[in-house]
Amino acid sequence: MKLLSHTLYNRQPFVIRAERLRKGEVPCLIRWRQPRDDKGIVELVRTQLVPISPWQHPRDSRLHYEIARRMRRGATLVVAETRRSSPFGFLHMEFRGTVLFIDLLAVDSSRQNKHWGTALMRRAEQYGRKKGCTTSRIFVDEGNYRALRFYARLGYTTIRTIDALKVIEVAKPLYN
Repeated sequence: MKLLSHTLYNRQPFVIRAERLRKGEVPCLIRWRQPRDDKGIVELVRTQLVPISPWQHPRDSRLHYEIARRMRRGATLVVAETRRSSPFGFLHMEFRGTVLFIDLLAVDSSRQNKHWGTALMRRAEQYGRKKGCTTSRIFVDEGNYRALRFYARLGYTTIRTIDALKVIEVAKPLYN
């Protein structure tokens, strides 16, 4: 596994993980979101998150506006083949006091089960610790049992169900 140190947008350096390569595979990296990534992020939301959401799905133009608005808050990590290529996965996080709030996480279905979601979560938790966060929290859509199993494997436990929002809140302490 190749590890590199990298800095973007005056943020503290973080480690980029290049995927272990199998024959014919392309190396990939985790990096900070760049404005040109937004189109790819919106496409990931449209194809990976909207179909499993219990809420009525917004039209594409409204979806782009909503995602752009959310990206202005917090920080976003993306996983892509190069620094300039479109992302095939992303994680958007916000900081609320000492709580790291994972807002959105998606990986293209063709790249799932290759540990990119886990790598994004670990990077987010590492960054949250650096920002002074002591807890990580996530709202998972009701009925998204696959996501609940994923977060449970990462050490998250169910805190509560919020029926009005149709979500289950999960949390994990962030120890140093």
